[in-house]
Amino acid sequence: MNTFKKILASVAFAAISSSAFAVANPTYEEVQMAIDNTLNKVQESKVALDGGTDTEAVIAMVTDARQLQKDISNNVLDLKRNQASNVLKQARAALLKNEIAEAKESLSDALNRYKEIKQLYISNHS
Repeated sequence: MNTFKKILASVAFAAISSSAFAVANPTYEEVQMAIDNTLNKVQESKVALDGGTDTEAVIAMVTDARQLQKDISNNVLDLKRNQASNVLKQARAALLKNEIAEAKESLSDALNRYKEIKQLYISNHS
C-alpha cells in the first residue's frame, strides 16, 4: 500500500507540474509587438551610436534589444531571429572592444534583419 501511495503521489505531482509549465502560444498581436519593440530598440541603438552616445549606454541598448527579441515566438521566424540575435551579439562585442565602425555595421545588419523578420511575419499572417 505504501508503494501505491508513492506512485500515486508521483503521478499527481507530474500532472500538476506539467500543467503549471504549459505556456499558451503567443497571439499575432503579441508577436507583432515583440518584433516592433525589438526593431525600435535596434533603431534606437543605431541612432545613438551614430550620434556619438557613450559606448556603455549603447551596449545597454543592444543588450535590451537582445532581451526583447526573445519574445519573438514563432516557429517560422526562429532561425531568422537567432541569426539576427547573433548579429546583435557581434555588435555588442564590437562595442566592448571599442570597434565603433564594426559595431555600426553590425547594428545596420541587425536592423535590416529585424525589418525582414517583420515583413516575413506580416506576409505569413495576411
